[in-house]
Amino acid sequence: MADTLQQMKSSFIEYILFHYRFKSRISIWVLNYLKSSTDTLQSVHFVDEIIPSHNTLEISVVNSNNIAIRLILKNKQLINNDEIFNYIANQNLALDIKLHFEHPFDRESRLDELLISQLLNSPYYALYMHDIYSIPLSKQNEISIIQHLQANIDLSLQLHDRPLFYQLSQILNTFESRNANTGTRD
Repeated sequence: MADTLQQMKSSFIEYILFHYRFKSRISIWVLNYLKSSTDTLQSVHFVDEIIPSHNTLEISVVNSNNIAIRLILKNKQLINNDEIFNYIANQNLALDIKLHFEHPFDRESRLDELLISQLLNSPYYALYMHDIYSIPLSKQNEISIIQHLQANIDLSLQLHDRPLFYQLSQILNTFESRNANTGTRD
């Protein structure tokens, strides 16, 4: 599963590099570096909402209203300079990546798919559960995800895989809570 998730992240990076123009050449350097470094890519997590206590790389596409590139660390912030690339390439750090698109309400469906896959396959899923509330899903997609979760919860019970059972149960409960909060539950 971890290999598949890394491949999905790499494929997503390749996709955005091909389909979007970024404000800074440094963004392109960093994304290409991450795509080619599977070890580093393992500690990268794409996010929809920034978690204040996490190391976060913010990258903006052309015409967005955000800073071109910013690396937020616990003790400092680097903005629009080459040191960002050097820091990421030379430090072994866990890193969240927040992409800023042209319009604040633009959604990249491939990013949403990646966010869901990260929740289902990452051991750090609990830190990112809040992203479930921001992912727009059709009723059909949501039903499909819930059915997938229920089937895999049953499988985890049969396999006596306690950690997987708890992970999938928490994600399912969050999806059900999302439905209750948005009034979309049947």
